[in-house]
Amino acid sequence: MANIPLQPMNSLLKNTHDTPDLERNTINSIWGTALTPLEYKGCQDEYSAYFHNTFEDLCAAACSGDTQIPNYKHGQIMSIVALLKQQDKTQNEIAALVQQVPGSSLEQQKRALNLAAGLLVPLNFSGIGGSRPGDQSYWEPGKSLKQLMEDKVKIWSGQAGAAGPAAAPCPTCSSSVSFPRRFTAWHLQFLASFKIRWTNNLSDHLLILDNEVDLAVYIFHQVKVLELHRTLPSKIMTEDLILETFDTLALLFPRTDRKARLWYQQLQEKYNLDPGVFRCTYIKMEDCETRHFKHWGPRLLKLKRAFDDHEPNGPVQWWRDDRKPVQWWTFWTAVLVLVLTVVFGVIQSVASILQVIHR
Repeated sequence: MANIPLQPMNSLLKNTHDTPDLERNTINSIWGTALTPLEYKGCQDEYSAYFHNTFEDLCAAACSGDTQIPNYKHGQIMSIVALLKQQDKTQNEIAALVQQVPGSSLEQQKRALNLAAGLLVPLNFSGIGGSRPGDQSYWEPGKSLKQLMEDKVKIWSGQAGAAGPAAAPCPTCSSSVSFPRRFTAWHLQFLASFKIRWTNNLSDHLLILDNEVDLAVYIFHQVKVLELHRTLPSKIMTEDLILETFDTLALLFPRTDRKARLWYQQLQEKYNLDPGVFRCTYIKMEDCETRHFKHWGPRLLKLKRAFDDHEPNGPVQWWRDDRKPVQWWTFWTAVLVLVLTVVFGVIQSVASILQVIHR
């Protein structure tokens, strides 16, 4: 009798990389699409960033460490994801609804719950296991994913500290600050020497890493995930948070900037980034200021200050740095005068030498 191919959802987590057609079946299961193989082939680029950077990485993490769950099936994790999408319940309440895998320990069951949460919500859940950089999110048993996200947003926006009490308003942040046209990811890298660290963790979005070795900024690129979250019945992420995140990307990646688009396309192929970054709606000029960004305003303000404080490094960056036009013209006029002075001085010296030789 011929071997019957194993259905993707019946395959084990430890075989994630070796299961045919798992990518399309996973997308259909998690996000409620019904894409045929032919349809998926036409839009695979939109989903591959999520599948390779999030799904595969998290499944690998869940299969490592002391309480690994390699013998869980993909379909068992998808059933938990389905519960999380439909019901705004605490982790304990969801756990009571999940059909447990025979032989699994309580810690393994918790890891399966955290894996399902990480596949659905773009946060770095500490309960998944594995070693992943960036801010980690602990899902408390007595809270729902929606409550967890609300707590995280308060921290990002500066409305609350890590312990939960409301933070005192910043006296120097009351006035709105405008973001200039050249405040883009391309200028951050090629003018201010920032390294761009692409992240799948929304909690790391716009965070600055500044030490003796690196000056970097984390940018969340999973646009398709945010678009799909707008269709979920449980509304784990609020509409205004999603739209504002789109606006931060529209600010840093202007749709009309051709050189930035070509630069991003090269990076997209190299790092499997979401092509939807340049699909974000064009941000209006009046919205390019901190008062428009209720959630991401504090981080954008810190990033702009770091951008403004950075001095160009080398002649190429000096040439590109026209943030202060008057200083730019003054500097390059002085350079031109200096160069012409040296050139004419050399010419006069050579002419004088030739005159002496021919006498």
